Amino acid sequence: MTRKSLLALLAAAAAIVAPTVFPAPAAAQEEVQEIVVTGARIRRDTDDRVAPAVPAVVVTRRADNLIVQVRVVNDTREAAARRSELTATLRAMARVAASQGSIDLSILNDGMLVPFTEDMIATLTLGVDGARSDTSATSLIIKTPIQPGDTLDSASDRIERFVNQIDLNGRTLVSINGGWQLSIVNPAQYRPQVLEAIATNARQTSTAFGDGYAVHVEGMANPLTWIQSGPLELAMFVPYTMTVTPRP
Repeated sequence: MTRKSLLALLAAAAAIVAPTVFPAPAAAQEEVQEIVVTGARIRRDTDDRVAPAVPAVVVTRRADNLIVQVRVVNDTREAAARRSELTATLRAMARVAASQGSIDLSILNDGMLVPFTEDMIATLTLGVDGARSDTSATSLIIKTPIQPGDTLDSASDRIERFVNQIDLNGRTLVSINGGWQLSIVNPAQYRPQVLEAIATNARQTSTAFGDGYAVHVEGMANPLTWIQSGPLELAMFVPYTMTVTPRP
């Protein structure tokens, strides 16, 4: 390929812009991704969701945040009043969350958390709650950072206290919907730590078997994978295989 052709190809690639999915603001596209870990479901840092077997070497750490979904519902009969009451409650939630360092609001977008701010409310599209056409609803994610001394009870209590202190407007109700979940920020940053743990284990295995055997590790190029391993803990690993064979 000539230099001129290469420059043209790079220019064409730079012109491609990924579409923004409402209500994620454009700035959120540049932020570090925060991924939701759903229960004990294995997740990976690619689009491949095939669950691999958990290998012998994993790196455990605390998740970054405890999260839960809340449902905001209003059944005032007149549509304009219904929207006004619901959005007023959302504004109250956003303002209180902004004033507290231990609570954040987000929306869920394809398994990733996008910060929710008061500026988004004006253009918010409300859904219908079930089959009731006169009832509007929307969902938000409430999260709290997991502190070193936290238990599931202490972290969840912070979220429950926030929900209980929301200034509800009109006929709006806010309720926790579903179970407690975890999130992790930029999981790819832990890949070097996981690879080092695998390498250390391979060296220990080689020493244990002695000079007459060779240790072979395959799969180190596989994507980082993570799974919930405790109430607030995650286990991260790279799917790999290790074999020990006699030297020729």
